[in-house]
Amino acid sequence: MKKTNFLLLAIVMMLGTLTMYAQKPFAGKVVFEMHAEGTDDPNIAAELADAVQEVTLMGNNTKTVMSQPGFDYINITNGDYKIVTTVVGITGIGKYYVEQKAADIEKALQMSKFDYTPTGDTKAICGYNCKKVNVKVTDLETDEEKELVVWVTDELNTGENVNFTTYPGLKGYPLSMEVASEINGENVTLVQIARSVTPDKKVKASSFLRPADAQPLDEAPEDVKNGLKQMLGMGE
Repeated sequence: MKKTNFLLLAIVMMLGTLTMYAQKPFAGKVVFEMHAEGTDDPNIAAELADAVQEVTLMGNNTKTVMSQPGFDYINITNGDYKIVTTVVGITGIGKYYVEQKAADIEKALQMSKFDYTPTGDTKAICGYNCKKVNVKVTDLETDEEKELVVWVTDELNTGENVNFTTYPGLKGYPLSMEVASEINGENVTLVQIARSVTPDKKVKASSFLRPADAQPLDEAPEDVKNGLKQMLGMGE
């Protein structure tokens, strides 16, 4: 009886350890690149070649970084507390940030309706199985609709609120997005797709802190403040 109890206890402990390990959230980095389908315009290809984004992930936290000559863009989302921090750095001018909290984000999201339709199509991206989902976003003020496609994987074990600002309610993590657009008179499909997914145990909660040298946007010179607000789609 004692041996049996000891064996059962060992099995329970082992299964508990495996379960804890399996449920550990993904921590690492995803690098996205962009290209356009339906055009041979070299200028479009050259411009999109610079639109590389590095996303750091852990649970419900994301940090998206995009850098171009003289310009840096950082977007930090915290799905646990529903906070978004956007940081813009301009060489020779400074680094400024805007923070949106849960009430502001919820108010903005109430102006849109998101409908998700799984298609049943699948494909592998960076070794992860992804499911194709058609997305329709409706502006509830104008009834204007926008349609796009996302390829979502549930194999990264990200948090349930990781998409709370981009695709609220969508389960899994998108490794690709496709949207129709008109560029220079051509109808093209813009595709953003992961080119690498790299687990990284060095990713910690501190990885998602706002840069210490960033200042509130309202403290920026008036012309800089107005220009950045316009770029970020912010009103007065």
